[in-house]
Amino acid sequence: MTLGTIPIPRVLTACGGAYLAAILLLILSQAPLGSAIFVGTAIVAAAAYAITIARVWHEPLAPRRLLYLAFALALAFRIPPAVAPVGVDNDMVRYLWDGRVQRLGYNPYALRPSDPALAHTHRDHSALMPSRHDRTPYPPTAQLFFRIVVSIHDSTLAMKLALVFCDVMTMVVLWRWLIASGRSEWLTLTYAWNPLVILEVAHSGHIDALGAMWTVAAAFWLTRRRTQLAVLAFALAIATKLVPVVLAPLFVSRIRKRDAVLGVLFLGALYLPFLSGDQIPLGAVPNVVERVRFNGPVFATLSVLTFPRMAAAVALVFSLAVAVWARRRLTVDDPAAWAWPMATAIACAPVIYPWYVLYLTPFLFTVETLPLMVWTMSILSVYEVWRRSRNGGRWIPPAWVMLFEFGAVVVSAALVRLRRRSA
Repeated sequence: MTLGTIPIPRVLTACGGAYLAAILLLILSQAPLGSAIFVGTAIVAAAAYAITIARVWHEPLAPRRLLYLAFALALAFRIPPAVAPVGVDNDMVRYLWDGRVQRLGYNPYALRPSDPALAHTHRDHSALMPSRHDRTPYPPTAQLFFRIVVSIHDSTLAMKLALVFCDVMTMVVLWRWLIASGRSEWLTLTYAWNPLVILEVAHSGHIDALGAMWTVAAAFWLTRRRTQLAVLAFALAIATKLVPVVLAPLFVSRIRKRDAVLGVLFLGALYLPFLSGDQIPLGAVPNVVERVRFNGPVFATLSVLTFPRMAAAVALVFSLAVAVWARRRLTVDDPAAWAWPMATAIACAPVIYPWYVLYLTPFLFTVETLPLMVWTMSILSVYEVWRRSRNGGRWIPPAWVMLFEFGAVVVSAALVRLRRRSA
């Protein structure tokens, strides 16, 4: 019996059950990042994901009953980690602090949480958060999101539920995009069941979920020729994190001049409330480029050969070049046109944490993007650094982790290429 002959309900039940059991074990055990249980959960989830996607990949039609079962399981994977508590070292503690100081009338880009004069702004041990000595690195859309959530309820649970809402909306937009472009609705599971999405949004609560939502919304609306909505969503994506800015060439000749002007003005309006003197609110981003390094071999090499800002410029130009190529050679509804420029930008970044790759996850539903799907799973091996650091190890990925993480992507890309040539 081959995988293709196994009934889909049986695959969904078996894989979904194993996936959910692994997630429940992770939450009930309160296992830390990088622990044996965490790694086991990632392996089980990745295996269940790979088997399920392989089974439905070539299915042209998705019976509503089975599709809704798959969606219900996707929601079930998210609920236990979404309601689980987090520690003071979680990034959401910083999100809440940034939103809180805005409500108190402060500009978050001008402050450091460790300032004694800001003691009144802290709650629930937020004065001990790891980023307390740094200015915020989060752009204006993220800041406005933080403020909105804090205005509703000042808690990590509220923040995580808001991010899971963004995650679910990404799933919905992708589903509608697949229908609009004539693809199988089953491919929604490439995002909905992706272990990286579950672990980095529902479990850890990263703001990249907001950026991914706006990026796929821009792709959907540009495909539907709703150009004003597309440029507004694109501006919101850029102002959540700067990664999607490399997608700008995809909009050339696909939007009207007035749409482009609207997008630029809207982007400027997002930054305007946070301006201080003649300083652009970039927060800690320049410091990251100059000094912070983690899991970024390409940037590390470029910065040694030149210097950090030149390395950043080279990475930006290279990523834009990939987007220009995609604009000329690929259609607007081809996910590779959206995924590969961002993947290039992330791969060339000075810091590559697993959650950065969330930006790629809504676009992994064609053969050309399979190597990036592999990356979303192989990058979870980086959590070995978290395990080692708890035992006094250095905050540097070991050689075998980087070899596995990036080697898996290179090998899968080579296999895809060979398959294309043989076909």
